[in-house]
Amino acid sequence: MNFTKRLTMRKGHFKILFLIPFLVFSNCSGKRNEINLTIQKSEKLLLIYDSSDLYALECVENARMSFKYAKLLYDEIDLKNYKGGELSKLGNYFAIVLATEFIKKLTKSDCEHLKSFVSSGGGLAVIYRGYNENLADIFGVRIRDQNQPFLKRGRSGLHFKSDFIPGLKGTAIPDSILRDISMFDFVHVGDKNIIAATSSGIPVAWNLRYGMGKVTYWNSSILSNRSFRGFITQTIASVSSKFVQPIANFSVIFIDDFPTSVPNAVKKIIWDEFKMNLAEFHFLVFYPDMLKLSNEFGLKYTAGLVFNYGASITPPFHLNEWRMGKASVLSKEIEVSKTIAKQFKINHELGFHGYNHTSLLVDDWGDIENMKRAIEYAMKKWKEEGLGNPPVTYIPPMNLIDSVGIQALVQSAPSIKVIAGLYAGFFELGQRREFGPEPWNGKFYCIPRVSAGFMIDDYTKAIILSAIAMLGVWTHFVHPDDVIYTPEEVENPELIRNWFSLPWRGTKEEGLYFKFRNWVKTLKANYPYLRFMKCEDAYEEMKRFDDLKIEYEFSNDEIKIKVNQKDAFIIVQFDAIYKGVDVLNANIIHYGQTSTTNYVVLKTESEPIILKLKTKVTALG
Repeated sequence: MNFTKRLTMRKGHFKILFLIPFLVFSNCSGKRNEINLTIQKSEKLLLIYDSSDLYALECVENARMSFKYAKLLYDEIDLKNYKGGELSKLGNYFAIVLATEFIKKLTKSDCEHLKSFVSSGGGLAVIYRGYNENLADIFGVRIRDQNQPFLKRGRSGLHFKSDFIPGLKGTAIPDSILRDISMFDFVHVGDKNIIAATSSGIPVAWNLRYGMGKVTYWNSSILSNRSFRGFITQTIASVSSKFVQPIANFSVIFIDDFPTSVPNAVKKIIWDEFKMNLAEFHFLVFYPDMLKLSNEFGLKYTAGLVFNYGASITPPFHLNEWRMGKASVLSKEIEVSKTIAKQFKINHELGFHGYNHTSLLVDDWGDIENMKRAIEYAMKKWKEEGLGNPPVTYIPPMNLIDSVGIQALVQSAPSIKVIAGLYAGFFELGQRREFGPEPWNGKFYCIPRVSAGFMIDDYTKAIILSAIAMLGVWTHFVHPDDVIYTPEEVENPELIRNWFSLPWRGTKEEGLYFKFRNWVKTLKANYPYLRFMKCEDAYEEMKRFDDLKIEYEFSNDEIKIKVNQKDAFIIVQFDAIYKGVDVLNANIIHYGQTSTTNYVVLKTESEPIILKLKTKVTALG
């Protein structure tokens, strides 16, 4: 991409000019500008839903959580007993979010007010497919057949046609994952930008201009999936003339079952490539390769240490399996697991994955006392083995834990502060957690993992990008034995992790290691500001983010922002009609564009921030 750089030198502020094809950037250092700034009116959204629309309620809850993470102020209107007339005064909002199929309850007068709001420059985000014939023109569609409004089942898959979120274009979730995404059968009218379509090319999401405002419509219920919450956030940004979002800005990569009681066993896929057993592979290949990846991209890992993977749940406890794996280094035999652990802790984090690999479920352990004894033994051996400070992060084996297991940790591992379970899954199994306090015991804080595996398929890619759009985070886990869990080795399909039986490295860099390396390289190119850190550090960053207070106000071509923290991170997006921006009292650490917006990523100073947006690019003197 070719463009010309123009530089200006002005005291205490940054200037970006958005030229065709895109950005020109310059900055200046100097004394910060002291501003006494008062926010007259904090910006708000309006969420319209219907509590009697049971199928849409998960989408509504996802919207609320998206608003919470983005620290968006909002009001709500419930259409359950709606009589009409509440949309006559919309001037207090910068965007309206529709999250129900039952928008047919809106009166013709309501619809006219809504269209007037958008045509005057407001934004309309339809995050759950609904239809009202009085809004057909603002949606850019009409129903093909009123007697058969929905498409027949089988229209599926999701192919993203643009960078609605940076890095999204070309992502294609197959029919096998999204079999039916529940769509109206629309005839499309007028110009629009297609965000996503089915595998057969039917538009699923689109963005269009209506007067001075914008509309983004999702003809689907897919945003009821919590893993797609970031698409709700970005949908609101896509229709907003201006959008301000603080982010936590971190990534944590976990290596589960590492170090662990790795045996000296031979597995064909490892032997064929390296002529090594598993213990040798862990120490001489996997561990050095992961360190190489860390050094190349500035990664920090949190490992999930297991002492005796398959040991008993009752005393006497021991470290027999922990000491089993051996490797020869310079003609000297070393204990693989202990040696890795003592080296690893120097630059990365050793988390606790268990004395054994049995999930802390009372049904598996019989009672809490067995859990406590095993944990206490593990904490004692942690110190005796010279593994450094006691662990801060607990990673539940199999990503499963119950309230009794939580209590066992409270009583037996006082150093633990973080539970790193799953973002998705089943709540009653200790999964489906938010970034925040553990609901079963507020002593712990949850840093849930969003994604897993060395092979990032397009569905995984979509949910990773969604998490970044939602909160500015990516949490991910891998295992050293992912490579051996092939269809040839594993009978249960649910346990297969290496579906294509790929080698670790391969002869032409086709292996899992290089697949993951290429993904990290691509992610870093799209999100160079994302900070990789240990989970224990991410915990501190999330607590700080929870305490962040932000206010902002929009005027015609200006955004005023007040925050209570220095070195906080804020993404500011604005309509692509703006060709340049001056930023006062913040450091611009990245800038770019989506298919619907231009954006800057800011790092705050102690003073209030002002952004002056420009619709024209003028000559610089």
